Amino acid sequence: MRKTVSIFALTLLSLAVMDLAVAGVLNWVETRGRLSSVVQYFEYGRSVPGKHARWERDPSVRGNLSAVAWRDDILAESADGFATASDTPAVRVYGMSFSGNIMKAVSRIAPEITVDHHAGPAAPPNFTYALFQDDQPNRRPGDVAVLTILSSSVPAMASLSNRTWSFEQPAPFTYPIFRPDGAEGLRRIDPLIQSQADEARLSSDPSLAQAWRDQLKTEDAFYGAPSFGLTALDHSPFSRMVRRSLATGHVARIKEQVKNGEYPFEEVLKRMARDFARSAEAEGQRPVVLLVQTRTRGNVDLHALLVPFLQAENIPYFATADHADPRNRGAFLPDGHYTPEFDAQFAKAILPLIKP
Repeated sequence: MRKTVSIFALTLLSLAVMDLAVAGVLNWVETRGRLSSVVQYFEYGRSVPGKHARWERDPSVRGNLSAVAWRDDILAESADGFATASDTPAVRVYGMSFSGNIMKAVSRIAPEITVDHHAGPAAPPNFTYALFQDDQPNRRPGDVAVLTILSSSVPAMASLSNRTWSFEQPAPFTYPIFRPDGAEGLRRIDPLIQSQADEARLSSDPSLAQAWRDQLKTEDAFYGAPSFGLTALDHSPFSRMVRRSLATGHVARIKEQVKNGEYPFEEVLKRMARDFARSAEAEGQRPVVLLVQTRTRGNVDLHALLVPFLQAENIPYFATADHADPRNRGAFLPDGHYTPEFDAQFAKAILPLIKP
């Protein structure tokens, strides 16, 4: 028995020494700008609070998303553009990189169209819909309003921030959660953290930090210990590898739970689309719902879910699945975006819908 315990203790000691040695090597090569891909591999397993703290300490670090897509910044930029723009009708787009790529292709074939694109990385429908709501003062009658829905981000409708469901790239920007309210309405639950300034206060305001954690625990389906707990283990490269596996597995399980009914995304999406169309029309604008179907296996089928509803409600829409089979791997770049050739096809096909 004593021999077994000794062997076990020696094994643990050896692993600890190896872990410390790997940590030292990673720190050494990072400070010298070498083996960046190896360093980044281990960084993916750092806890979400650890990633955010690292971004705050060194804004120039690779993959820093701390300043990306905060709604107050987007709305301020939109207001500035509105104040200086001419009275020519514009296409106001609320989306993400997929819609941005399509709109860039639109600008190439129809440069006379003014496109005002507001986006967040992998933005879920609650982000794009909230932006449409909040950007109302910056639209004019005659504008075209485009609400983008990305298939791979539909489960994130049960979250308040990319930080909880995008573990490897947890951009901290926030957005509301919407839940059904009454026969047709939606109840909007706004996050306590609304801006990068609010985010910065978390490190110096314990009461705000605790209230934010409490809101995430209560409202955000993805918040959990695998991504946010035991931050002291970030010092260990081995622990980071284990956390990465646990955290990505946790996110995958929650996505399946959401798709299986833990959050009423089907009803919420339909209510969003209906309210979007009615609000835009009431403002004298033309609404268009843009459905982007990506190649991710197990994605919600937006065409099957929403096209019959949109047709019944007479809401103009454009579905990428009508023009590109998402099972066609040749339609996509290695990073998951559509190829420029397919974006150009989408642009040509959507042009009649969005031309003011």
